[in-house]
Order: sequence, then C-alpha cells, then structure tokens
Amino acid sequence: MNARAEIDTAPILDALERHRDFHFRRVPNRRVASEKRALEFIEQTGFCTAFVAGIGVPCLREAIVGRREPPVPEHIQHDYGIVMTWRFKDSLPHKRMVYYGKVIAGRPGFVARDLLPAFIRLRIARGGYRGLYARGMLSRCGKLVMDALAKRGAAETRALKLASGYSQPRARAAFDHAMKELQEKFLALKVEETYDPFGYVWDTMEHRWPDAMREARSLTPREAAYRILRRHFEIAGFASERAAARILGIPASLLESALTRLVREDAVVRGVRIAGISGVVTILKSLL
Repeated sequence: MNARAEIDTAPILDALERHRDFHFRRVPNRRVASEKRALEFIEQTGFCTAFVAGIGVPCLREAIVGRREPPVPEHIQHDYGIVMTWRFKDSLPHKRMVYYGKVIAGRPGFVARDLLPAFIRLRIARGGYRGLYARGMLSRCGKLVMDALAKRGAAETRALKLASGYSQPRARAAFDHAMKELQEKFLALKVEETYDPFGYVWDTMEHRWPDAMREARSLTPREAAYRILRRHFEIAGFASERAAARILGIPASLLESALTRLVREDAVVRGVRIAGISGVVTILKSLL
C-alpha cells in the first residue's frame, strides 16, 4: 500500500497520539524518575532530544515530567525535569552508556549505543575531517580545532580557542559554529564539564567511540538509514517524510530506499492524510 490512502482518519489521530504518549512516556505512570530509567528510555527509543519537545521525536525532559510538551519556566533551575535531564546528560555519556551531542535537528540529544553506528555512518566523510575541509564542507576553525584535538588529545574549550587562533571575543560566533558542526558531523564531542570555572572538555569520536566508528564503517548507508527510520516509526508512529529527513539528517535518496523497504515489509503506509495534521504523513501500519 504505497499510494495516497483514503482512510477514515477520525479515530486515527487519537490512536497516534496515544502511541506517542506511551512510547515517549508522556503519561505520569511511565515517567522517567531515575538514571536507570533514563537509560532504559534512551535504549528503547533509540534516540531523543534532551530538552526540546514537540518536534516529532522523544524528549527526555518530557519523559521525566510525564506529560506532553511541558512549558519551560522563567527560572529553569526550579524545573525538576530540566535539572534531572542536565544531570543525566553528564552521567550517562561519561560512563559511555549513551552518546550525547547536537545531532538531532542540530539540538542536544542522546543516541543509544545500538543505533550510534548507523547515525555515524550517515555522516562519515571520505578522507575524514581533512577531506571535508578540502571539499569546502568544514570551516577553517573546525579544521584547526580538529588539528589541535588530533595532536593534543582531549582539551578544554579555552585551550582549543587558543590553539585554533579563535580566542578573541569577536571570533566567538565562528568558534561556536565550528563546535556545532563538529558535533553534527560526528567528528568531536563534549566528554566532560568543568565547574570552576565552568567549561567543556572535548575529544574526537575516533578516540572516544572507536568501537562505534569501526561498526559504522561496516554498514552501508542504506542499511544505516533503514535502521534509524525503522526505529523512528516504531516509536513515533507517524512522521512527515520531509521532516524526518531534516531532523535525522538522512539524504533524500536514502530516505526513499529505506521507506520502500519498510513498505515492502508491510511495516508502514505512505501518503496518508489525517485531519488535524498538515500535509501527508507516513504511518506505522499497525496503527491504522
């Protein structure tokens, strides 16, 4: 079933939201209340944002609060969902139980160990960071930061600013952009936070996650895209294909290949129109 589906959608929207409430843990009796449950949540969902809800993927803060899209208070230090998420984003990645970085729609988020190689495979570049730089796909600041990390090993933000020549206040925007792109391309990541004074310690993915990098190289891009999208529809229940590609960083050709395979497996239905949702969406078939 791959054509635009003509379906009585009146009861479907409620079913889809109930599916998300359960798997996103947006109900009080399933909320995350400990580090153990936070790890379980990330492993079951495969990936989630840390703080930002409402973009169609699970959110750890939302799961901690146990309701849909909880408002952000003026004083975030008084929000237990934010405080607990902040604690877990330090403790779980530090133990290498999960990956943490700006890789879900460019926002801070978590990736479970079993899906990490698939995410890496979609963003691995030929020739590493130097190859990216030579093809104009990495900023000069990003390249200099990677040079410093490759030479020095793990380093604090201040040391990287000095080593790259981007320590002046006017260079802050360029440096921040570089650190964001290094995370999105799975080249570097935060491995520690310091609090006196406050700062970050960074390292390369090759050094921090060598096992995931090796497994990533054994995957084809098609298989990587399929694994991510299969989990996405199992957990989210439905999605706009264009939004899923943007949020998860999946190229259009690989998205089409993965969805064609999911349709062939009778797992999803594409091109469904549902009252209350703009445009057409692809839906987990078991929910229709």
